[in-house]
Amino acid sequence: SVSSIYVKATSEGTVSAAYQETDALLRNLHGITSADDADFSIATQESILTAATSVDKTMTVMLGGIAVISLLVGGIGVMNIMLVSVTERIREIGLRKALGARPRSIRRQFLVEACVLGFAGGVLGVLLGVVGAFVLPHLTDTRVILSLTASLAAIVMAMGIGVIFGVYPASRAARLAPIDALRSE
Repeated sequence: SVSSIYVKATSEGTVSAAYQETDALLRNLHGITSADDADFSIATQESILTAATSVDKTMTVMLGGIAVISLLVGGIGVMNIMLVSVTERIREIGLRKALGARPRSIRRQFLVEACVLGFAGGVLGVLLGVVGAFVLPHLTDTRVILSLTASLAAIVMAMGIGVIFGVYPASRAARLAPIDALRSE
C-alpha cells in the first residue's frame, strides 16, 4: 500500500495542470468515475499553506481573547486590592485631608500605588516568561525567542492596567470627607 506520492510541477504556472492531471490519472487507475468517491486526496503546497495560515489566524484570535480576559481579571484584582487599601486607610486619608491635603494629592498617591502594583505584576510576569523561555526548549522541540521590546511593552501594559483600574479607588479615597473618615472605626 502506498501512503503518499510526491508530484512536482515543471513550473509555478503548471501547478494547476499537474494537479488536474494527477487527479485524473489516479481516478483512472483506481477505477473511480466521480470525484466524491475518491479513495485518495491531493494536497498542494498552496492548500497546505492556506490551512496553516487559517490555523495560525484562529490561534492568534484565541490567544488575543485569552489575553484580554486575563488583563480584565488582573485589572479587577488590582481594583479590589486598592479598594481594600482605601478602606483600611480611611483614618490616614481623613487625617491627611484634615491637615490640608487636596483631593488631587490623595488621588495621585493611590494612582501611584496602583501603578507600582501593576509594575510589580508586570515584572513578575516577565520574569516567569523568561524562566519559561529557558525551560520550555528542554521539555519540547520548541524554540523560544525573547524580545526586550515585547517584555518592556508587557510591563508598560501592566502599569497602564494598574492605573486604569486604580482610578475608581483613588477617586473614592479623594472624595472622602475628613470628618467622616476620622470618625470611622
